[in-house]
Amino acid sequence: MDFFKLNAVSKTWAAVFVAGLVFSNYYLYSTTNSKLESYKSEPPFLRFDFTDSYLVDRSSQAPYLADGNLDTEWRKLRPSSMKVDFDLELRLSHRLKSGSYVPTNWKGLKVIACSKNTPPLSLKVLEREAINVDKESRLPDDTEYSSILLDFSGSETAIVYLKKDAGSVPQKDYPNGIWIWAVQGIFQNIGPDSCIKDIQLFE
Repeated sequence: MDFFKLNAVSKTWAAVFVAGLVFSNYYLYSTTNSKLESYKSEPPFLRFDFTDSYLVDRSSQAPYLADGNLDTEWRKLRPSSMKVDFDLELRLSHRLKSGSYVPTNWKGLKVIACSKNTPPLSLKVLEREAINVDKESRLPDDTEYSSILLDFSGSETAIVYLKKDAGSVPQKDYPNGIWIWAVQGIFQNIGPDSCIKDIQLFE
């Protein structure tokens, strides 16, 4: 009798194990597949703070420069190790729709400072080559779109207008004809007033 009970318990645990394995594999497949579809439409972008200001204040982080949250801030609290303080990739020039990449009508970008006491910011707007990571592993090429000195003394928000004609790109031709809007910025001053709340593209 004990043998039959033991056999039944073993079968139950085996069934539970198989069901758990099937469920976990399905969950992994469905979440990975949705992330891959999201990646095709809006790949993850790089954000670098070459000052490493978070070492002075943990609330000053590179992702805060373009996280869409005006409650977070980035401040230049240390000198930069590069020629610029930060390098941000913002958004793709195109969006994937119905099997082709359609240009997004980005009209410009907003640079939102923390206050009118924020010193001038030298900003470069770049068209960064979109790389097919499956085929290439190299640094992307940058084309400078514009270079401007932003003055926040009159307003905490500075606008840089964008005008770039682009055509639709079949999905199979990615990344030809597609680029990433990116920015590089530098403050001459170091201190809590050298502060940015957010950098946003707008349509």
